[in-house]
Amino acid sequence: MNTKRILKLTALAAFLAPGLSWADDNDAHKTVLRAANGGEASLKQLVASGIPVDTTDDDGETALMEAADKGNLAAVQLLLRNGAQVNRKDHDGKTALMHAADEGRTAVVQLLLASGADASLKDNDGDTALDMAKEEGHAETATVLRAAAQSPTPVSQPAALTGKAGLKAVFRAACNGDAALKQLLAGGTVVDCTDADGESALMEAADKGNLPAVQVLLANGAQPNHRDHEGKTALMDAASDGFTAVVQALLAAGADPNLRDEDGETALMKAEEDHHADTAAALRAAGAQ
Repeated sequence: MNTKRILKLTALAAFLAPGLSWADDNDAHKTVLRAANGGEASLKQLVASGIPVDTTDDDGETALMEAADKGNLAAVQLLLRNGAQVNRKDHDGKTALMHAADEGRTAVVQLLLASGADASLKDNDGDTALDMAKEEGHAETATVLRAAAQSPTPVSQPAALTGKAGLKAVFRAACNGDAALKQLLAGGTVVDCTDADGESALMEAADKGNLPAVQVLLANGAQPNHRDHEGKTALMDAASDGFTAVVQALLAAGADPNLRDEDGETALMKAEEDHHADTAAALRAAGAQ
């Protein structure tokens, strides 16, 4: 074994030691996927150790294909950013787009198309991604793929939005449901983008008592303890207006009831000041002081 190979294996062993175990399943592509689920730094560290991002299992499947099959949008985004080949095929001739289409993962299909996935490719049986979506009864996915097939240029995602425009767009998308928000985020807009005051879409939804939007935002990675420039959190906004159901959803997602804003006030203090007894009781039950 040459020195370069030894160094790569040593680096890999050091990376895997904290928790990612190569011995778990002996599938390198799953190790890459676990690293992607751990975030950009984890994936970059693993790739730097010598494992290609497109390493495959015995069936020729890559981490991108598995992430697409599972509908793991965040991992798909991260793998693509780190060089995963979007049109690579497994031993059955299936691409990541086909894996996503077969399972009806519409948001993933949209992201892959925007990243250059070729919807006209066929597997070893002569089926396209559209054929697979239609066969499995995934109408929404099939519609997206039809549009891609009819378009002379690749389907594009909206440009990434920032600042107040991004905040408003994320909030509106969350109000329209999980699929709409995922599509917006696939274009590069950050779920926790903020306006000039440091407020996020989650804070705006909490302030309005919009429980469905709060739930969608949290499910898509919004940080429950994000603070604006005055030190306020979404929990404080909801508590101030007595939106108990929103407060409970935020607490369940890990919101800290004892954080203080720049005036030294907690969510419980705000609820008590405005005489929201039910909200205050929910906060106390969660350990608020």
